[in-house]
Amino acid sequence: MVATVQTVNSDNKTVVLCWLVTQSVKHNLLAAFRHLLKPLVRIAIKNSVAYPEFAGMLQNAYVNVAAASLRSSGHAVSAEAIAVMTEVSSSDAQELLSSTDDAKLAEAEQRMTSAAKVLLGWHTDQDYLGPYGLVRDIAFRGANARVKGFEELAKQYAPGFSATALLDELVRTGCVQDMGNGVYRALTRSYKPEQLSAESLRRFAKVVHNVIETLELNLWRAPPGGGRVESMVIADHGLTPTEFKAFDRYLRARGQLFLDDVDNWLSTNSREGQAGVIQTGIGLYHYVVNEQDERDFGKALQLEGDKNGD
Repeated sequence: MVATVQTVNSDNKTVVLCWLVTQSVKHNLLAAFRHLLKPLVRIAIKNSVAYPEFAGMLQNAYVNVAAASLRSSGHAVSAEAIAVMTEVSSSDAQELLSSTDDAKLAEAEQRMTSAAKVLLGWHTDQDYLGPYGLVRDIAFRGANARVKGFEELAKQYAPGFSATALLDELVRTGCVQDMGNGVYRALTRSYKPEQLSAESLRRFAKVVHNVIETLELNLWRAPPGGGRVESMVIADHGLTPTEFKAFDRYLRARGQLFLDDVDNWLSTNSREGQAGVIQTGIGLYHYVVNEQDERDFGKALQLEGDKNGD
């Protein structure tokens, strides 16, 4: 059993923070976080969002949620109180509290990855441009001081990173083409392996957020009839590829009929302009298990009462 009690004085108010949690619960919670983060990290990597930017947004979320928790409990919001709750440094917490909500997002957008810096240098540096400003094909290693290659380009624009690894990544993502005989051609000016529209990202964020909000509420072992509706139907022994396609067609047809019924009910009972309304709805999704992620998660989980338990 791990119990932590800390206090911090903020604006003449004492904020008492207490955590009482078994070690196995904390371990399983961290394992669950890692499991649910994996698809998010896959999207981040595919769209050149590096770890520092991702970690910055996570820190921002910690400070934001801690501040909201303090407000809802009637306590003054201070960097010191947030630091005690989250272990984010008080200086970082103060910076985030003082900045606008999208300040860190704008900062992250301006920061370029090493691969992006190399591509930009290849397209703008005179050492890598030919007649009329055309981008030259280059060898991995330059022939001499006047004719530079990719290794020199990487050393100049992304020092500290392996030139071979950078080139492999740019070839893998289709930004650079291997022309053979050790010569490479830049196909794109920017490093954006996959481009997603703002609307698709908005929908993605809302769906995932809403699902987790429901699951978070239901984690607290709500009594029968409490919490929010959340259920799953699983193919116990899996489906063959043919059956899977048939199930997909069945789900699209029957699922849409159900959603139409719900939409009709909501339309009939929803009134514009009423005060105190609750914004609500339902979602329907079809999933396929990522076997590797599932195996990793199963290995990481600890059962109550094991050697790392209470």
